[in-house]
Amino acid sequence: MKTELILVDDDPVLLVMLQKMFSIVDPNLQLSPFHSGKEALAYLSGNHDTAHQKFILLDINLRDMSAWQFMNEFENVRKTCPSVILITSSVASANAEKAKNYAPVVGFFEKPITFQNIEQILKLVGKH
Repeated sequence: MKTELILVDDDPVLLVMLQKMFSIVDPNLQLSPFHSGKEALAYLSGNHDTAHQKFILLDINLRDMSAWQFMNEFENVRKTCPSVILITSSVASANAEKAKNYAPVVGFFEKPITFQNIEQILKLVGKH
C-alpha cells in the first residue's frame, strides 16, 4: 500500500523544506501540502482514497486554527483513522500533554525538524 503524507503548516518556507526532506528520505512517499487547517480538512473530507495509507504532519499553531481545533473538526470528517504527528516551535510542555488526549496523535516533535526526526516520524507510521 502506498503512503500519503499530508503536511499542514502555514509557514511556506518550512512547508517546502519538509517536502524536500521527506522526499530525500523516502522518494516514494506521496506528499500533499496545505497552508491551512481548513484546506487540509476540506481535502480529507472529500478524499476517500483507500489505496493510500494516510498520515498527517500538523503544526500546532496555524493562522486559521490551532491543532486542537483541527483535531476536533477532524473527528467529524475522518473516514479512516490516519495517524497524526504534531510539530511545534513552542516549548510549552502543556502542548505535549494535551496531545495525549487525542487518539490519532502518535507523535510530537519540536521544530526545527531534522533528518533524524523525519526518520522517527516514518517509523511511527510504520514506513521505515
